Amino acid sequence: MSTVSGYSYQWSLFVDWCAAADVEALPASPVTLAEFLAENPAGDAVQLRRVSAINRAHLDAGQPAPGRITSLRIALDSARRDRTTRRAAQDQVIAAGLPTSGSTAALFGRRDAVLLVFAGAGLSYRAIAELDRTDITTDGDTVWIEGRHRIRIAPDHVTEFEPALIWNRWRTVLQFSDRYPSTTLLAEHLQRNTLPDMTALPHCPGPVAVPIDRWGHLPLPVTAMTAAEVGAVITGHRTGASPLHTPRRPTIRPSDDTDRSDPIAAPEPVLAELDSGYYRSGVEARRRAHTALADVPDMVDDVEDRIEQLLERTLQLLDSSASCRST
Repeated sequence: MSTVSGYSYQWSLFVDWCAAADVEALPASPVTLAEFLAENPAGDAVQLRRVSAINRAHLDAGQPAPGRITSLRIALDSARRDRTTRRAAQDQVIAAGLPTSGSTAALFGRRDAVLLVFAGAGLSYRAIAELDRTDITTDGDTVWIEGRHRIRIAPDHVTEFEPALIWNRWRTVLQFSDRYPSTTLLAEHLQRNTLPDMTALPHCPGPVAVPIDRWGHLPLPVTAMTAAEVGAVITGHRTGASPLHTPRRPTIRPSDDTDRSDPIAAPEPVLAELDSGYYRSGVEARRRAHTALADVPDMVDDVEDRIEQLLERTLQLLDSSASCRST
């Protein structure tokens, strides 16, 4: 049987079923296609041929193909479905072990956990790179990936895996960065694990997979990672070769008087002869400096007032921007 005649037969079968079920065959919704496949069981090869025939008929008619939904394609491919299930369990374990507080490491941990969970659900690296935040919704502990994927990521009460919690942690970082684009402020909140609850804010569009540089900076304006970058992050975690994101720690000096520095030879003493007017000259120099710098405190106060006004204006602009996006 040729490909054309095979598609013709499968399409005719679908049209007849739609007529009997009193639903539209063209355009057909993904739900209609799923119901057709459920009521007409067959092997994977036959079901895939049926989906291909229905997709071809829709594309020829200028309609979106209902069989390109990610979750549907996974369900039709038993080998891929089994592989996805095994991979999901492995990725969930890795994601659960990533840090969620502690400055730079927590920033990478929150993002990478989401990438791993979505990859384990069956999304390709390209699909993850193209995901928008508005595609992701939660229902209790469950995460739904809408758009052309229609994937449900359910919690596992045995392993205490909570996909909604993992997503909300990263979503909070994205929302906080949108509202307060300050790497230092974000790092301080992550260090103390005090990021505010931002669930009441509107769902603003933007990429889910966002690059982070070695110092913890998110791009401004926000840009998406490439598929290759997403793949490198996920592969690094799966192979145990993910880089350590440890910020440079400031030098901590001992609180006691113990000298822990390397011994250095003491310099030779220098003898200097001072004239009789040495101290008088020093006092006069300090007096002149005090007179010349008398206006500095007022100047500093004026600069601080201007900085405060600029900060207040910036916060007002950010609030206005957030309100515009919500409307």
